[in-house]
Amino acid sequence: MSTGRNFSGKKLSLTIAFGVLVAAAFGAGCKGFFQAPTLTSITINPNNPSVQLGQSITLSAYGVNNNGQGSYLTSGVSWSSSDDSVATVTGTGSATLTGITIGSATITASAESVTNSQTATVYITISSMTISPSSQSLATNTSYTPLPYVVTANGNENISPTATLTAYLNGTASTDITCTYYTSSPTGGSGGAGQYCSDDGSATAGSYQIVATYTGTTLTATATLSVPAPSVAASMKKTDIARK
Repeated sequence: MSTGRNFSGKKLSLTIAFGVLVAAAFGAGCKGFFQAPTLTSITINPNNPSVQLGQSITLSAYGVNNNGQGSYLTSGVSWSSSDDSVATVTGTGSATLTGITIGSATITASAESVTNSQTATVYITISSMTISPSSQSLATNTSYTPLPYVVTANGNENISPTATLTAYLNGTASTDITCTYYTSSPTGGSGGAGQYCSDDGSATAGSYQIVATYTGTTLTATATLSVPAPSVAASMKKTDIARK
């Protein structure tokens, strides 16, 4: 009888020990099973967004976890703009992107140490375009215009930094006259910001049309530029090139 009792006691001890092992293993498995997923990537939608000047659009952040499942993030997202003077972005889930001035800025969304960046472009829909001054002259055939050409859209929006100015003589575009945007006079004058045109020293004398164009519109604006005769050395150089 005592032998049977001893056997039953050992059996019970083994059963309890086995149960403890099973419980421990199950607990460890459940801990891994119920562990919260972690964020592995963020995508900003729309990709490389564009917003009209003075308008706003909505951006969203799509997150994918380490389990492969994805969803739009509704909170916990930090948004930032590389240049608030061009575009601002606010929000903690989805965000509002607002165009402040024409140009581009990098927009970044961050959550759980995961980030994604896209380039936002602020554009303008042009209904009218003007250029000023309407006329000016180069002092010499190697100088810059004394004043910058300023290109304005829709009455009051300065688009000089991104406008294209081309010089034409008798309907033909000139490669000798170039116009470039400067924030101040390239000669140290008091002209201010705008597009300064210059002669490489060999442009044909005459009255040129300075035509302003802008990407996304067929509208143009026109001014005139009087160019003096090239120097003797420049004329001889052009003659030598033509002969070759």
